[in-house]
Amino acid sequence: DKQLVQLSCYILDGTLQSYKLLNYFPSQLAAGAIMVARHSVGRNAWSPTLLRYSQYCEEEIAPVALAILEEKRAILPDLKAVNKKYGSNRYGNVAKIPITFAE
Repeated sequence: DKQLVQLSCYILDGTLQSYKLLNYFPSQLAAGAIMVARHSVGRNAWSPTLLRYSQYCEEEIAPVALAILEEKRAILPDLKAVNKKYGSNRYGNVAKIPITFAE
């Protein structure tokens, strides 16, 4: 759904300036952002469809999702442009959705 895509992009955009996340593949970061976004909107963290298309199981992506969330919380206040962009109507105001994740 559109909100989930926008929230995933918001989470992923917030990680672009993090050196700590450079040890992950871009596909792992994308999968981790999707996992965090799904959890934040109350959906199951992972699904058989996501496993089939990403080739990552939930156990592989959960540590990446936790690393993303840790970095996002550390640098989120400093990313004023990202917060402004995703806080607009054009991007569904997803910056206002609380970002959560529980392993």
